[in-house]
Amino acid sequence: MTKKVTSLFGGPTGERTVNEIAVAALEELLEKARSGEIVGIAVAALHYDGCGSCQLAGRVGGYSMLGALDDAHSRVMEIVKSE
Repeated sequence: MTKKVTSLFGGPTGERTVNEIAVAALEELLEKARSGEIVGIAVAALHYDGCGSCQLAGRVGGYSMLGALDDAHSRVMEIVKSE
């Protein structure tokens, strides 16, 4: 039996669905890493169940990376505030 779960308030349903925009962004970053353009990453991810995670890999640190993380933080804050 297949059950259809519907969220009443727009929250997570526990069902996994592929987000093609997220997949395309990750594929673009992977291509840049394979070419040697990207040498370190700091990734924040939102999972299907509403939980968040982060991962660091490669050469991380420095003010350039802190600036990029601050920019990402600001963008996410704008999205959260608009919801």
